[in-house]
Amino acid sequence: MASSSTQPGAGENKSILTPVMTLEGHEPWKYPKRNGEPESDEYKEVSYISYFPDGKEMISGSGDKTIRRWDLREGKEIKEALEVCDDIVEAVGVSRDGRWVVTAVGTGGEVKVNEVKTGIVRTFHQGHDWIKCIDISADSTLLATAGGWIDSEVRIWSLDTGELVAGPWKIYPAPIALRLSADSLKLAVLSNWGRRLQQSCES
Repeated sequence: MASSSTQPGAGENKSILTPVMTLEGHEPWKYPKRNGEPESDEYKEVSYISYFPDGKEMISGSGDKTIRRWDLREGKEIKEALEVCDDIVEAVGVSRDGRWVVTAVGTGGEVKVNEVKTGIVRTFHQGHDWIKCIDISADSTLLATAGGWIDSEVRIWSLDTGELVAGPWKIYPAPIALRLSADSLKLAVLSNWGRRLQQSCES
């Protein structure tokens, strides 16, 4: 007698993401013309998004030179929180305790750190290139930043003091993503051509 077994149906134990809302507000944009370069194609992508800790709001940044804040209960933009910038927005992030909002704009190599409760804004100077990516530590005390093609360096900063606490480390090819470990003792960096680096933050 042949044995038989029952397999779970194809749809069982399968997570399904259901779209809840579409947030609209960012405009189509083009990369700025520099040094006689031809005008770029039009883009509609949003560079970065980040939730606030309570999950009720979100912040986003885009090449349309705006940073926007969204009310996720109402499904609409908080118009009074709109920030218009001088250049394209490369990165935004909110710390897990909601204390800090971090933004990187344009090619000046600057990161702005806004303390939400006091409104105090501190500027960190990465170098002479744009900021490609950022990450905030799980305990909301450290900020990791990575530059683009020119300096392609990774740094770690204290959010409380604004001081550089580790780095810079030169990464080649240029980094496109980075992540601090849960204990902030290691930093993983993904480069543009698929190489990976894990660096102890204590060195």
